Amino acid sequence: MTTTGNSPMRSVHRALDVLKVLELAQRPLRLTDLAQRAGLHVATTQRLVGVLTEHGYASRHANGYTAGPAALSTAHAFATTSPLRLVARPVLEEVATTTGLTASLYVRVQDTRVLIDRVEGGRRPHYSLPIGERLPLYPGAAGKVLLTDEDPDAVAARLAPVALADGTLLDTEAVRADLRRVRENGYAVSVDERQIGTTAVAALITDTAGRPLGSLGLSGATPSLRDVADTPLPADARRAAHTIGARVPAAT
Repeated sequence: MTTTGNSPMRSVHRALDVLKVLELAQRPLRLTDLAQRAGLHVATTQRLVGVLTEHGYASRHANGYTAGPAALSTAHAFATTSPLRLVARPVLEEVATTTGLTASLYVRVQDTRVLIDRVEGGRRPHYSLPIGERLPLYPGAAGKVLLTDEDPDAVAARLAPVALADGTLLDTEAVRADLRRVRENGYAVSVDERQIGTTAVAALITDTAGRPLGSLGLSGATPSLRDVADTPLPADARRAAHTIGARVPAAT
């Protein structure tokens, strides 16, 4: 839970914490469950979710609360005005056509990554994420590259142990070594890490000043993608990421 010394700002942060819980839940939550997940008292949660409901960012149902329809309006506004998404779209289309893989665009939101656009190629993975899906930064290739501007030791200590899709647990040393490898290579690879049957390679998107903007991932079915590091795919991902970053207007 985010806190701040200023009471009005603390209320804003808490309301956003409640909204985040609703976004991640993917099912209706009872008030007590919502309060527990947000780390707040029930009375405080009831007041905050009431405000969110009034403004359409939460909805109340017979079996609990969910995110509300206003979130869709906000998402639409982002999709139609985001310079990163607008610039990236033709690049995603080109690299998806060239590689035959699904090209995805992610941005970091706190300790998660959000899929903001996707173009499917001819070789689709067994599982396709919906736009707007919010995922952990680790595991997964597109999330790993978003962590490369942080100290691998600190990240590993914060995240480990990490459970992969097959139940394997990565300890601190394994996560640290993986993140160091990603930083050295300039790209990340994941094989069946988050979803069995899906392999992905990803590169970090930075602006002309080197500031992280997001990540570009190429994914497909694992049986058709072998020894990815020895193929042109890492270079394809890095080239596409660089093209996007070079075209995004610099922030002032």
